[in-house]
Amino acid sequence: MNSARLLSIPGCVPAVFQNRPNRFLMEAELAHGETIIAHVADPGRLEELLYTDNRVLVVPAPPGTDRKTKWSLTAAEDPTGWILVNTGYHRRIAEALLWGPHSPLGPAHELQAEVSAPSGNSRFDFLLNDKIWVEIKGCTLKSGREALFPDAPTARGLKHVKELTELALAGMGTAVVFLVFVRDTDRFRTNRQTDPEFADALCKAADAGVQTFAVQIEFNGKHLMYTGNLEVICRA
Repeated sequence: MNSARLLSIPGCVPAVFQNRPNRFLMEAELAHGETIIAHVADPGRLEELLYTDNRVLVVPAPPGTDRKTKWSLTAAEDPTGWILVNTGYHRRIAEALLWGPHSPLGPAHELQAEVSAPSGNSRFDFLLNDKIWVEIKGCTLKSGREALFPDAPTARGLKHVKELTELALAGMGTAVVFLVFVRDTDRFRTNRQTDPEFADALCKAADAGVQTFAVQIEFNGKHLMYTGNLEVICRA
């Protein structure tokens, strides 16, 4: 397997998940018995990862940070290992990927982040080499050996895919890169059962020329590693 380190996350502390009062907060118990409240950056359901007594990794907020929660959720465990569930790292992971030798979009000479779309209606994650509009999505759900996205209906994701389709039809370079954090998968597929509208939109985007990639990223509790690309299946 041709793997490469993309990013390190120091200071992860093991804990045991207790409950999730809302989409952005969770309660967990540290090894010495203290109960903590941690911020959950991923608004997805994460039902397969965040359940009572499952192991998680949290990181403390930087010293001097003025925030209500002193911890952030980083990863949760499944039978294959740690799964990154913190969307706050997605941009840094994607930057390391797109600048590196394993970029699915080829060599990067220029990479601008958070760039307004030509329409001005939204912003895309990156503009690569001043010619390819790139949106990044994270995938934490699988069924069998298929990675699935999304795990909950995504109005924001739908909007981005539709706008990329419009840009592609206008002759511009466009791409969606799914960062797949679940392991032991061979293929990536849209989760039509959960969000059929997004599934249809991504198929239309592909037909219009939007490049779609799924990249496997594994987390060992300290480092995030690129481990390969997955086959992307659009149609049901």
